[in-house]
Formats: sequence, C-alpha cells, structure tokens
Amino acid sequence: MKFTVIKENDLFFVSNSSGDAPHPSLDAFGYGLFTRDTRVLSQWTWNTDPSVFVELASDGSRNFEAIYHYTNREWRLSENVVVPRESLHAVRRQFVDGCRFYEQGEIENFSAETITLEVAYEMDADFLDMFEVRAGKTLAGREQLKRQIAMEDGPQSKTFRYMAKDGTRCTTIVRFHANHHPPSPFFGVPKVGARLCIPPRGKCTWVVSVTPSMAGTVDVETSACPREPAAPNVDLSLTEVDTKRRQIVHDYENWLQKAPRVSGCKAFTTWYCRGLRDVRMLLTDIGHGRFPVAGVPWYAVPFGRDSLITALQMLPADVDVARGTLATMAAFQGRTVDPSRDEEPGKIMHELRAGELTRTGKVPFGPYYGTIDATPLFLNLAADYAAWTADQEWLRRLLPAVDSAFTWIEQYGDRDGDGFVEYLSEAAEGISNQGWKDSGDSIQHKEGTLATGPIALCEVQGYVFRAYRRWAEVFTWLHMPEQARHCQERADRLRRSFIQSFWLDDEDAIALALDGNKRPVRTLTSNMGQVLWSEILPRTLADRVIDRMLADDMFSGFGVRTLSANEISYNPLSYHNGSVWPHDNSLIIAGMAKYGRHDAVAHLVEGLLTAAEGFELFRLPELFAGIAADKVSRPVPYPVSCSPQAWAAATPVLILASLLGLHPDVPAGRVYLNPSLPTSIPRLKIESIWIGDGKLSIELQRTSTGQTRFHILENTTGLSVHQTSSREVVKDATQ
Repeated sequence: MKFTVIKENDLFFVSNSSGDAPHPSLDAFGYGLFTRDTRVLSQWTWNTDPSVFVELASDGSRNFEAIYHYTNREWRLSENVVVPRESLHAVRRQFVDGCRFYEQGEIENFSAETITLEVAYEMDADFLDMFEVRAGKTLAGREQLKRQIAMEDGPQSKTFRYMAKDGTRCTTIVRFHANHHPPSPFFGVPKVGARLCIPPRGKCTWVVSVTPSMAGTVDVETSACPREPAAPNVDLSLTEVDTKRRQIVHDYENWLQKAPRVSGCKAFTTWYCRGLRDVRMLLTDIGHGRFPVAGVPWYAVPFGRDSLITALQMLPADVDVARGTLATMAAFQGRTVDPSRDEEPGKIMHELRAGELTRTGKVPFGPYYGTIDATPLFLNLAADYAAWTADQEWLRRLLPAVDSAFTWIEQYGDRDGDGFVEYLSEAAEGISNQGWKDSGDSIQHKEGTLATGPIALCEVQGYVFRAYRRWAEVFTWLHMPEQARHCQERADRLRRSFIQSFWLDDEDAIALALDGNKRPVRTLTSNMGQVLWSEILPRTLADRVIDRMLADDMFSGFGVRTLSANEISYNPLSYHNGSVWPHDNSLIIAGMAKYGRHDAVAHLVEGLLTAAEGFELFRLPELFAGIAADKVSRPVPYPVSCSPQAWAAATPVLILASLLGLHPDVPAGRVYLNPSLPTSIPRLKIESIWIGDGKLSIELQRTSTGQTRFHILENTTGLSVHQTSSREVVKDATQ
C-alpha cells in the first residue's frame, strides 16, 4: 500500500499517491488529517470539471510537505477547439506547521486558449479515534455519536463540530483563500470550490488551509500540547504561508547541522541523511521536550520502548533527543498498582494515547504500561546519556525516577524472585506478549505451541544486566558507592544465572525465553542477537552466537530474520516470525562491534545498505519480508509497515557509531574507537560528532589489505582518544 505522510509535531496528514484522502466509505485504509490520536479530517479530495488531469509526479521527501504535479489529457474545449495534451500544468502543495494543514494550488495554462475549469474540494470529518480508524469500522455504540457531527457552511469555509462523550469539543475549520484575481465565487455542500478562468499563457493560484481545533474538557495528555484555533475570517496571503514553510525548513536545517556530517560514500550518506530527516519528522513535544514518536501513520504517539531505543540510537547525532525522551518517560512513570493498565510503581509506560476511546476508558492507553523492556531501556538510556555528556546536574534531577525504575525491576519485574524479569499481562484489554515482539504468536516453543507466562525474555535480561553494570559506573562517578556496589553485585549475579539458564550449548545459541515453568523456549530468533548488545556473554560464547546469526537460516542477505527459517513457525511475510526489522539488526550490529567482530559487522551492514537502496528515498520501513536476497532483486515490503518509523530511521546513526567502534566516557575523560569499514564503504569522513562540550571529526580509509586506517581531523572535546584492541585496525594518527 503506497501512501504519503507529512507531519510536524502532533499534526499529520495521510494521503494516497495523488495527494487525496478518499472518503472512508471508498477506501478504509485510514487516510486523513490527525492530531491527538483523532482523525479531524476524514476526506480531502481534489477534482476538476471537466476531469482532464492525470498525475505526473509527487515528492514527499521533505516530510512536512508534499508536492503533486499533474497535466491534462487532450480534450475538446468546443466544437472547433481541441486543447492538446500537456497544455496545462497543475501543482498541489500540501504542508503542516504543527497547528494547521495547508494546501496551495496552482494551474498554469500554456495553450493559446482561455481555459475555464471548475476546481472543487470535497471534505468530511468523522473525529474517529485512531483505534477505530485502524480497525476500519466504528466500535459498538459509536455510530450514534458519529451522526451527531454538526456542519456549518460559510461563504468561503466549512466547519465540522463534534462533542465527544467525555465533553471534549472537537472542531475542524476549512477556510478557502482565493489569491487569483478577480476572486471567484465559492459555493456548495458538499463541494467547496471555484470556477477558474485561466487566460492563455496565464496562471491561477489559490491557498487552502485546514485548521483542526480540539478544546474544552481535556485530560492532561491532550492539554499538554494545545492547538491554536484559527481566528475567524482571517485572510491568509501567499507570503504568510510561505513564511511558515520557511520556518520549518530552517528548523530542519538546524537539526541536520547539529548532527555529524558524513561523506565519502554516497549510498551510506544518503541513507544516513534520510534517517536524520525522518527522525526529525517524528519528533513531538507534549510538554517535556522533543522526543520521537514510534512511527506514522498508526503509532504517532509516545511509545516507551520505541522512543527509548530510538533515542539510544540517536546519541551520536543529538543528545537532546535522549533528554527529551527521558523527561517524557519520567513524567508518566508508574505511580500505583493498577492491573487494568498493567501499571506498577516505577514502571515506564508502553504507550500513551489521547483519543476518545482512551479518555472514556474503553481502552487502557492513557497511558498503558504493558511492556517488560521499557524500564531497563530507560535506565540504559540515562546511563548512556551520562557517558556522552557528563551532565551531572540534570542526571541528579533524574535520580528519583532512576531509583524508582530499579525498585520496579527488583520488586515487580522479578515476579518470582529468581533474578529474572518476567511479564504476565493482567489488563483485560492489555497486550499478551510484552517484549518488542508483541504479536500474539511471537513466543512459540520449537514444536509450535505458544509459551505460557510469566515469560522471561532473553534480551530483557541483557537489558537489565547492562542497566546494572552501566549504573555501577554512573553511581561511582556520582560518588554514591553503596548504590554502585549494589548494581555491580546484581549484574554479576544475573550474568551467572543467565548463562546457566538460557545458554543452549547444542545450538550455539541462546533460548528465546523461559516460560512460566522455567522451561527454555528453544526457538532460534534474532532476540539472541540483541543479547550481544548488553555484553552479558563471555567472548567465547558471544563468538558462537555471532557465527550462528550469520548462517543462512538466520541471515536473509538483507538482514537477520526475526526467526530462523528452519523453525516450524517460520513465515518470511509474518510480523515477527521471519521478517527483518532494521532496528533489531542495528542493535545486533552494535553488539557484534562491541566484541570486535568486524567481519560480522561488515556482513550485516552490507545487507542493510543493499536493502535501503531497494526502498524509495533509501527509507527503510519498520520491517520487510525475510525472503532471501538471492531470490529477489530487492526487499519485499511488508504490507502495513510504518514508514517512516523511528527506530528504523535511526538505524544508520547507530550503525555509524558501530563502524567507528565509538564509545565515549566523558566522566572519565576518554573516548574509545575501534573503526572498521565494509568493502562497499572504502572511505568515510565523519565531521563534528558532539561529545561532551566539544567535537570529534574522523576520517576512515579501507586499505587494499582490508584493514581500516583512521585519522583524527579534529578533537575539541578535551578527551583523550583510545583505540581498543583489534588486529584488524591500524592506527594512523596521534591523539
């Protein structure tokens, strides 16, 4: 399904390839204009009479803006006059500024005749909750509410109003601003349009703005990011609209300027820059700083796991993303025991929704806490933020949330006191599987039966181990020796018990999980690759896991599959049982790099880079099919994958750090490097990596013997640079 999404902050528009949002009765995909998890415009279509236009091209690469080009087919204007094909050029430009959606139209006439066209827009608003939109139908009792939407028509406007069941007033105002002369009459319900007379060699331009407004009795999540209703009868000039567009362009430029600049390999640079732009698109602020929502169109809301992993991936590009993410997660940290939302004190949320179904309690997502991994990921991000910034003042303010998170791990996460963190959903409308593979069939035993809980996932134990180990270092730096000692002891204990319980010696692998009877789930999955990122395994076992990940049943040629092709439940077109997820691979690559396995890193990076080249704009989606690369010319898309999706977009940033072997330790005054380049990237120049209060710039060069030399171009960080041991790296610079 090809669709286009433009987004700025919490407002986004989903259209088809023509720039239209067809009426839901004609296409239930989920097109429309959305804010606060509510569809405030369910139809937005453009047409002309006579219907003579055909599509030429479209461009949504700027993320907040999409441009559509059309020309005409040949048609008879009168008995004696035929308008040749390609005589007209029509352009629709759509963009969002975070508060409003705009459309500008322009038609140029290159013929020798005066052309008269009736240009019409059709629109509707249903104010459906995103859950209803995704389901493609209204829930029980909602049809009656839907019929209560009021419509008001002005001479150049149309207004839709709806009073939600919780008292929230929802308003969408559509205003047309004619910029051609003389102004054309506006008319009609359900059509709002204009009859345009375009002289020979002439041009006609107009502006359309759509302003969503939701005001009234609202909950905290909604009111944290209020919408600004448009003032009535305010005419909008082309200059004013263009000024708003330039402001967003400038913000994108500033965002890209803050990140390291990469050159030397066109393919990798294109992939990297696309990822940066897409992460910028997904940034949202609900009152605690900008953080990445999970993805568009279905998950443009705070997600604990997704937002935290994306922020971890983005540390080499912008540490502010980590700070905004941590602050947002801390603001909604669990406070009480509430089984209806799987909430417990200290637990980091899974998902925060603001739609009507959430506000009225029909779904438990305001917020919902059914995630087993967000809490240790929160701790990992906070510790890594410390390593990148040494921002002691800010971290001390975060310490109460850190302490609560550790308390949750020990008192609630470890349900039976065996040292492992397990999940078991208690909410009636909750998620049954609460790791990152959260589909209902993702945790299966080798014979294909579903594992029963409480379930202890292998990668989650790795996250917890890494959180303890990293915070032992942070607490030492903060002069908190008792806390540091406690964390180190817990990490050592967990490592011993993890290897004893999860290691599958006959498979050279790690069990996916322990089920409720402490029986290993021996299914071979990509989860064991993420365990490498935590460094919980000794090197000898890590090497065996890495070699296992590179086998043909695990590695498709484009990336590591979520499930081995040898397993009975393997399906390369499934969500979690054989597909390839870019973010999953980025964490696996980061883990392989930590163990100095440059051969494996190169293998996987080559695969993902090839996959990126097979997608439009080098934009890797949330996931794609696990079909082997030697059977297809490019990756096979997954039909309803989010794109852009935050942790897929941030994948090349973490891979860049993995290629550098980059590990800063600002509190200790050091930064570690262990660079290596794959064959397809013979040279890479990385300028202005912000670490602490300064910048580090590095140039890498692959030699004819396959080694990687590096040269430090700039170091204003005040940190000493240390090369970690590796036979494959030759140092070519002095600090």
